[in-house]
Amino acid sequence: MCDACRRKLVDAKPACPRCGGPLPGTGDTLLACPNCARRPARFDAVVRLGRYEQTLRDAVLRTKHREEEPLMVALSRLLAAQRGSEIAVLRLSCVVPIPMHWSRRLWRGVNGPEVVAGVLAKQLSLPMRPRLLRRTRRTRKQANLTAWQRKRNVRRAFRARNSKNLAGARVLLVDDIMTTGATANEAAKTLRRAGAAFVAVAVVARAGDG
Repeated sequence: MCDACRRKLVDAKPACPRCGGPLPGTGDTLLACPNCARRPARFDAVVRLGRYEQTLRDAVLRTKHREEEPLMVALSRLLAAQRGSEIAVLRLSCVVPIPMHWSRRLWRGVNGPEVVAGVLAKQLSLPMRPRLLRRTRRTRKQANLTAWQRKRNVRRAFRARNSKNLAGARVLLVDDIMTTGATANEAAKTLRRAGAAFVAVAVVARAGDG
């Protein structure tokens, strides 16, 4: 990517370290995150490349098609380059992508979060564990649902495998987009119940509305 494209994709504005949402206020007068106060999460931190808007939004939407996998790889490398130091200080032990139901993967041909997770795992020298988390049923697409519907849609939609590998683990959970955080929250809850001690989330794009 050229420098001009990188500048359009990377968001340098302050973000909440817990949920990745925008912080109100400016400069030295940043205020507490209203999203965290309103919806406490089961994950401990969020690292994102930028906000889900304009150029980054268009790029992520393109990666939903199998032929655009190289673009997702490029975005993942940019995420690792720009936020790698933020992720490294979290002392993580493995990388786990948000799983896609087998029927949807068969239709789409690629799982974006798994592509991102693979790049991050390699760049951060962490083990990739794509089978630790399984989607137990085919859920509705989250995009057109309300916040309440999203939460209900993914309730009990994940199951952790090989719990012994999760005992005390510090997991980097990876998705391509975070909007309300319902999917990441449900997945993090599942990992914690299986023994994970800490769950951070890495996403390419974070919607600004929390």
